[in-house]
Amino acid sequence: MATKATKTTTTTRRSAPKAKAAPAAKPAAPAAPAASTVKRTARSTRDSVMSTVASVIDANPIGKAVKVTRKVSRAVVKTRRASLLSKAIRNKVVVVTGATAGIGEDAAIKLAKAGAIVILAARTPEKLDATMAKIKADGGKAFAYSCDISDLADCDRFVKTVLDKHGHVDVLVNNAGRSIRRSLKYSFERFHDFERTMQLNYFGAVRLIMGFAPLMLERKSGQIINVSSIGVLTNAPRFAAYVASKAALDAFSTCAASEFSDRKVAFTTIYMPLVATAMTAPTKMYKAFPMLTPDEASEMIVDAVIDRPARIATGLGLAGAVSHALTPKISEYILNQAYNLFPDSAAARGLTEAEAAAEEKKLPKGKVDMARQLFAQVFNGVHW
Repeated sequence: MATKATKTTTTTRRSAPKAKAAPAAKPAAPAAPAASTVKRTARSTRDSVMSTVASVIDANPIGKAVKVTRKVSRAVVKTRRASLLSKAIRNKVVVVTGATAGIGEDAAIKLAKAGAIVILAARTPEKLDATMAKIKADGGKAFAYSCDISDLADCDRFVKTVLDKHGHVDVLVNNAGRSIRRSLKYSFERFHDFERTMQLNYFGAVRLIMGFAPLMLERKSGQIINVSSIGVLTNAPRFAAYVASKAALDAFSTCAASEFSDRKVAFTTIYMPLVATAMTAPTKMYKAFPMLTPDEASEMIVDAVIDRPARIATGLGLAGAVSHALTPKISEYILNQAYNLFPDSAAARGLTEAEAAAEEKKLPKGKVDMARQLFAQVFNGVHW
């Protein structure tokens, strides 16, 4: 018996369409690290690497030997240089201007220690006495005479006093100087900025040279050391008044050297990089830059006395001079970027510290600060 098939109907319930999930939010771009953070991280990484390298060297007998050899070598060189300095300067009369602080004081102390009879020149008698006391306490010979190098009549009086009491001068170190960091746009109504820098950095220095040089030429012996600036080679912005005065002395010395060379009177120009002294202290921005200490800077004067070269400059200074000579437009562009990155000080703009701080807050942070740090590291020692 056939079975009757039963038709079964299956109903399929259509489910409601699922709602599309909202797309996941993109992660926020990480904020640019602050310049101070970048600097701390870089310093930490550098210190860590140096520590690791030092530990590897210390653990290696060969590394230890190399380390000891270098230390001994440095000591030998230092002793040798001290001997050469003593031979070059012992019992010679050396005039150092700006001798009561910074580079001048350090140089005066070192020259006196090597046996020179040092004549200290500066404006303040009390400070002169303090520096002279340091030299004498160390067994050196020093005499102090107050003189305002920016006053030409005072320069003449100083020259006469020194020659009357000491007979002659063997070495003149023109170290006293005035620096002004100010954009030209803030100097249009301040022509005295140019007069003041020229008066001290150029006219005062030349007045001393003209006073002491005749006897140097007569005796066929002498050296004139001018402490100039790396800015003369790099032509840094905001230093038009300062660099122009130093460049004038540089040009004078180059011309005079060709006249004096056969009379055994030498000129040495030191293109000094940025140095941590009272002259640079008011510009807080300089703290971002690696600077020489007065001790390191005074060693350049010591080198000048020993070697009597025509010029002493850092590698960066020479690179700046070559760059300006070969690629002037590229140099101009780079310095213009630096000019825009590093503002004038509050004093240069005639602002109070509070007003300057308020303006600084308006400037974009992060990338600009990092750019400043980069310039500070790449252009180590440049006068900005």
